[in-house]
Amino acid sequence: MQRGPSIEEVIAARLEADAVLLAASLAAASAWAVGGLVALRAPERRIVVPLAHLGRIAGAPLADLVRLGGAWLRPVGTVDACAEAAFARALDEKPAAALLYLDGKLPEVLAPARFLWLCRQAQVPALVLDPNSGRWAAWADGGAALVVLDGGALLGVEVGLIAGSAEAITACRALSVAAAFAAPATARSALAAALAAREQGESEGT
Repeated sequence: MQRGPSIEEVIAARLEADAVLLAASLAAASAWAVGGLVALRAPERRIVVPLAHLGRIAGAPLADLVRLGGAWLRPVGTVDACAEAAFARALDEKPAAALLYLDGKLPEVLAPARFLWLCRQAQVPALVLDPNSGRWAAWADGGAALVVLDGGALLGVEVGLIAGSAEAITACRALSVAAAFAAPATARSALAAALAAREQGESEGT
């Protein structure tokens, strides 16, 4: 008997993403995404990030999550500025990836569109942590390899979502620690119910 689409496939279709992974939490999704990009660029483990973006994600310091993903940070700039030229020079060192964390509590020292453009120019994978806005399409169109989103903000279920290219998602899925990061069955069931309710509401509204 032919199986129906998985919850990941359903969400990927709604986001118009190549593929999606479900993580146990926003923090787990962030570490998992870092690990996947590092795996693609091994043995390189540096992650370039504006210094001003070293905040906390779901209560965990970003630096700790990057280390959990098997990498280490290469901060650029100061707590309130990040010159494009300095960021470009750091990208020229060919790190494993570059990271931008979008949070209203942090200063926007580097515009997301410019960040993605600089990454494309340097051919460095871009990771965007954007928990709350849901602007997946904008970052994907800009060339982000992976985007981390908050399932609570998007679907009302406290999980982390990783959306991105098929290559990057495959690398995440192949990590030996993938099972430790993955969303549990209870969260997957809750997501399926939330999506079903949303689809029913959308069909009744048409």
